[in-house]
Amino acid sequence: MNSFAPPRFLELESAPLDELSGRKDHWDIDLSSVEQAALIQRFRHIRGPQLRHSRFDFNACVTAVGAIPDGFVTFAISRLTAGRPTWNNQRLQPNEIVVLHGGESVHYRCEPNEALFTVTTTLEHYEACRERHGAIDLLKARKEHRYQAESHQPIRSAFKLIGDSLAALSPTTLASRHPGWNSQWESTVLGALLQALTPDQLRVRDVPTRRKVAARAIEYIHEHAHKPITLLDLAERLNTTGRSLHQGFIESFGTTPMAYLRNIRLSNARQDLIRHTWPSVTETAMHWNFFHLGRFSKDYQHAYGEAPSHTYRRHPLTP
Repeated sequence: MNSFAPPRFLELESAPLDELSGRKDHWDIDLSSVEQAALIQRFRHIRGPQLRHSRFDFNACVTAVGAIPDGFVTFAISRLTAGRPTWNNQRLQPNEIVVLHGGESVHYRCEPNEALFTVTTTLEHYEACRERHGAIDLLKARKEHRYQAESHQPIRSAFKLIGDSLAALSPTTLASRHPGWNSQWESTVLGALLQALTPDQLRVRDVPTRRKVAARAIEYIHEHAHKPITLLDLAERLNTTGRSLHQGFIESFGTTPMAYLRNIRLSNARQDLIRHTWPSVTETAMHWNFFHLGRFSKDYQHAYGEAPSHTYRRHPLTP
């Protein structure tokens, strides 16, 4: 039977990436970044006998490469305001989580200011909790290692669940509790997570047309983010109304089409600033349809905590 080592608590603040690279608790992973001064802004990790969960906060675009150990299952859930993380060089859609089991490789690229939540458990514990709670089998329901939740609400519930658990526990808590309490805590956390991601079987399973259109709009936005796009343009392209598209986006992704487009453009602009794709910050902004430079700078500062000119200067061209 697979299991982790005895309970452990770990927290890091503003740490270099190599502090978390290498083999940690059965987890073989390397973290790297093309950005200078890339740090783990915060890492909080709790490990029990059969379950471990963590929260990573990065200040830069970070790539994680590794593999899931045999006999374990891992779920990775992302929360960020600008851009989308990538899995195997494909952008994750909103409401998608990564689901992996033993022997499968990890190639995940996090966005700056992303909070990445992970839950890893033994396959035996996963199966037992899933059957006990009548929850969905995420390993069977996934497609290409990804599982698409019905809407943003289950994902938000998962964020809150893991975040609350991480905030509530401490080294003293883990050390002072009876082993039976640790087992109960692990089953409660995993069971609640699986239940949050399980569709309500009592509801009609047909997806509303407006949500299907919203999903198609996501693809169009990613492919045409460098072009001028208005809500009316997008609605006409998808043969729907602006109101229906707006409502479908809110229901599915918890944001509006134009806010999502702005965030994707900000993420793409940041990558271009780091690579010096364009000769100046102004030309970078213009390429991504930010024609009001003051507003672009303000939105960029809000998303990444620094001015676009600072990003550009921090990554000078190498001869």
